[in-house]
Amino acid sequence: MGPFFALAVLAGALVAAQGPIYARMAQALGGPVQAALTAFVSAACVLVVLASLGGVLPRAAELRALPLWVWAGGVLGIMVVAISTLAVPRLGAAGYLVALVAGQMLAGALYDRAGAFGLPQRTPSALNLAGLALVVAGALLATWRRG
Repeated sequence: MGPFFALAVLAGALVAAQGPIYARMAQALGGPVQAALTAFVSAACVLVVLASLGGVLPRAAELRALPLWVWAGGVLGIMVVAISTLAVPRLGAAGYLVALVAGQMLAGALYDRAGAFGLPQRTPSALNLAGLALVVAGALLATWRRG
């Protein structure tokens, strides 16, 4: 588990950089839609090059076989980028991330409980729910501003 934990920590550090980057892009380009467009075009270009070099381009039949709901993933990514451009300047990078994680934890618990997106259904224990409540309370405390 050690290498995967280290990779997850690295991913967290990369996510922490995204919010401020997107906020700066939105400021320079005129708004969240422009920032999201720029981010996704640059990411798409890199992915096309990587997929081409690795010979891993998806086949049309594989794409057609996907359930319709998986195409929402890209739309959700656009929403996350747009929201970060608005929230990071007001909450700061750390405040945004702690709120983001609280939202991820709440939604993740609901997705697990419902077995959403093909996940195995998991019922949280009272201890799991208490931990989740502490995460949300911690996020509220970490972003609380007086006056």
